[in-house]
Amino acid sequence: MILEYKEGKHPIIETQWKNHNIYLYLPPSWKKNENRAYPTILVQDGDQALKAITPLLEELEELWARGTGREFILVMICPLDRLSEYTPWPASAMSPRFPDFKGRGNEYLKSLETGLLPWLSENYKTDRKNVSLLGYSLGGLISVYALTIQNCWCHVAGICSSFWYDGWYSYLEGSSISEDLKSVYLHYGTQEGKGKSGSMEKAAEYGEKTGRLLTARLPGKVRVTQDDGGHHSFADKRYRNGLLWLNDQIGK
Repeated sequence: MILEYKEGKHPIIETQWKNHNIYLYLPPSWKKNENRAYPTILVQDGDQALKAITPLLEELEELWARGTGREFILVMICPLDRLSEYTPWPASAMSPRFPDFKGRGNEYLKSLETGLLPWLSENYKTDRKNVSLLGYSLGGLISVYALTIQNCWCHVAGICSSFWYDGWYSYLEGSSISEDLKSVYLHYGTQEGKGKSGSMEKAAEYGEKTGRLLTARLPGKVRVTQDDGGHHSFADKRYRNGLLWLNDQIGK
């Protein structure tokens, strides 16, 4: 069901694209009958992100009112199967308690580019030349991975991205990066992986290594930050920092 846009603070539209539930935030100046196109951020794990991002909308609107950044549309996409959509290739589960990773990220990302973006452009005036990605955990992994197979994303923010994923670092070493990319933000917690086993135990190390590699290959385009938390620590603050960074980048 599509809820009609209503002017006021923090209008959120709950709708559906194909089988995905989606939450859309439309900025204050958005009007249905105008032709203006807006920068847009696609956010993975939309059901989780909604809880962290909604309290930030008033702060964003205040920043825009003062001329900081630039108004944008937020599209929070709820996954159908994140172990499939957010993984770049098949891999074994990290624990027998969980199913294996199906690795259908290529299909998911293609559907965003060729299906979701045209739909958003037609219905909500997304500027298809100014679309960015934001993701946490596996959502961060697939967002950064997108830069190696697509040329349609301007900025990417990966928070506590699952760079421990089997084969990720060697893949990244041998891959080219989108020429259309303008900037990347990576954040990780130094205590990520603590108490885990296998490659997940080295989550912080892989976060640091991925940051170093991208910084070396994309001089001037990469910002890497860290805190002393575990994977799920400070999630609201981490989302805030990533979103404010994107606001700054989009406004340039």
